[in-house]
Parts: sequence; C-alpha cells; structure tokens
Amino acid sequence: MSSMPTSATVNAPDRATSQPPVLQRYWGSLAYHHRLAEAALYLLFVTGLPLWNIFTLPWQGTRALLFAHVVAGLLLFPLSALPFWLSHRRLLQNSHKPKLKKTGQLIEWLLIFSALSGVYLLLLGNRGEWLGVFNHYIHLITAIPFAILLLIHAWRWSVLQSVIKPLLKTLLSTVRKVLR
Repeated sequence: MSSMPTSATVNAPDRATSQPPVLQRYWGSLAYHHRLAEAALYLLFVTGLPLWNIFTLPWQGTRALLFAHVVAGLLLFPLSALPFWLSHRRLLQNSHKPKLKKTGQLIEWLLIFSALSGVYLLLLGNRGEWLGVFNHYIHLITAIPFAILLLIHAWRWSVLQSVIKPLLKTLLSTVRKVLR
C-alpha cells in the first residue's frame, strides 16, 4: 500500500487555515486564558462534592447546591471550560514537558468520564437502577482526582494561588509560633 496522499486528503481544507486569521488568533490565545475555565471547574467541584451521600445536608442546602451545580454544568462548562479544553488540546499534543503532558492527559480522560456521566445524570438521573448508580459514582469518583490533578497541572497559573498561599503562610507562621 502506498503512502501517497489521495485526492480526498490533498483537497481537504486544513481546519486551522480554513478559519479567518482573527478566529485563528482568538482560538490560539484561548488555550492560555484559563482563569474562567479553571474557576468554573472548581465551582462544579465545590457544589458537587457535598451532594455525595456521605455528607448529610438539609434538603434546602442539597437543593441549592444541586441547582448551582446543574446551572454551572449547563452554562459555565460549555461557555468557558469546553472551549478552553478544546483549544488547549493542541498544547497537550505538542508539549515537551512530561509532567504537564501526563497530568493533561489524565485530566482529559477524567473530564470526559465526568462530563459524560454528568450528561447521563442530567437527562436520566440516578433512579436506583445499576446504570444510574454506576454513572452517579463515576461522576463523583472522577471529581476528586480531577480537582487534585487540575491544581497540580495549573499550579503556576492557578486562580487558587491567591487563596492557598496566604493560608499556607498563616498555617506555617502559627506552627512556628507553637514550636518556639
């Protein structure tokens, strides 16, 4: 079999060059603008984790968290995280940094499983049958390593640095005072 390109591959327009230059620049720069996407994903984590049945929340709290989680999943994820993720994939494919490449690949798979199980839960819910329970636990179990890997992957640029660094400084100074 020859490796010569067929007429279909020669005439197929390249997706990157078929877009206007303004869209190409915007799409390329979107791969680096992560703050809104990262914040949306952490919001989904913070509103979703307490919904796990190991936490006992009053119904009013559960209802409010579920509403916030669904709205964030329906609006913030497709408007911020999804475009960032799709534009960021080029960086993942071309990266020469093994740690970022590996964490990026793991994040991508966890995001796929979490998003697909979230869509299932949104459309059909967890009605107690095995597929609903399975999707419920896939959605929950992927969230914890996803959030940790996202923090590790994006730490140098993370929106959480402004929160975590002061907390760590306060904690370290308190420990030093106690140990003196």
